[in-house]
Amino acid sequence: MSMSVKIVSAKSELFQKVCVLRSRYIGDNPANEESFSDAEVVRDTCSYHMAYFDGDEIVGAIRITPLGHGMSFVERVVDVGHYFAHPMDSFDANRLVLDEKYRGGLHLRSFLLQTAIWLKANTQFRYISALCRGRLAALYVDIGGHVLADDITWTNRQSSRDYSLVYLELEAVFNTIKGKIAHG
Repeated sequence: MSMSVKIVSAKSELFQKVCVLRSRYIGDNPANEESFSDAEVVRDTCSYHMAYFDGDEIVGAIRITPLGHGMSFVERVVDVGHYFAHPMDSFDANRLVLDEKYRGGLHLRSFLLQTAIWLKANTQFRYISALCRGRLAALYVDIGGHVLADDITWTNRQSSRDYSLVYLELEAVFNTIKGKIAHG
C-alpha cells in the first residue's frame, strides 16, 4: 500500500469522489439542516479538503473549515466565541470519513498526523473545534482533545440530534499522534 494525503480542490474531479465517500458513510445532510445545499456549497468552497489515498484511490477525507466567518455548522449550533478566544486562529474539523477497510489504528492516526503536518506547514491555524457525536468525541479525546460541552442539541423541524463540542490544539494533536505511532 502506498498511502498519502493530498489537498483536494472543491472544483476538481477528485472532490466528487470525496463527496461520494462522504455520502456513503455519513449521508448528504446528516444534521438535516435547512438550506443545506446552499450552506454546503459555501463551506466546501471556503474549506480545505484533505484526502487520504491508497495509491490512486481516495479512502478517507476530512474538511477543514475556518472559524470566525459564521459559515460552519458548529457556528450555527454554538457561540464559538464563548469557547474559542481567537476564532480566526481556529478551524472546525468536520466531515471526517474513512472507508471501513481503513478504520482504526494506524491508518486513521497516519491520516490525521499527515493532515496536522500539512496544516502546521501551510496555515496559521492553532486551534480545532469538532462538533461530533458518540465515538468521534472519544477519538478526538484520544488524540489530545478536551470535551467542552457534551449536552448540545441541534433541533430543526424534522429532528433533533445531540452533539459534543471538542477543543483541540493543533500542536498537541501532532505530538499526541506522533507519540502513539512511535510507540505502536
